Parts: sequence; C-alpha cells; structure tokens
Amino acid sequence: MENFPWTRLANVTMPAKQKPMSDLDYLRQLDPRSLRDYLKDGNYGGHYQHEDEQMMKIWRVGVAETRELLENM
Repeated sequence: MENFPWTRLANVTMPAKQKPMSDLDYLRQLDPRSLRDYLKDGNYGGHYQHEDEQMMKIWRVGVAETRELLENM
C-alpha cells in the first residue's frame, strides 16, 4: 500500500522475492521496538512492489469510494 509510483524513492531497488507472512497474533503482543526488530524492514509479508497498473487499480477504487462518500453524505 506504500508502493504507488509517486511514493517510490529514486535509485532504490526493491527485493524481487516475496517475504513470508508475519505471525500477526505474535506481533500484536510486541512493543514498538520489538515489533521493528521482528519485522526488520516494515513489510508484514508479501511482495515488496507490484506492477504499476495493479497499484493504479487500487488507487482508482479508493478515489471512487472516497468521492462517493463525499458527494452523498
């Protein structure tokens, strides 16, 4: 959710491999420092980056849902 084309850092290459999913029940019990140590890089699991078109589909749905709420409140 943080890897939209406009949020990426220049000259940073994301890992191509998929990170195993974190144990969500375990990490809910951790204090902030332990959570950072457990996650290492902030990725809870999954791919580090998706294709731009996939990210834009997510963006368009979010914009449409927000617009619907704003216009019909």
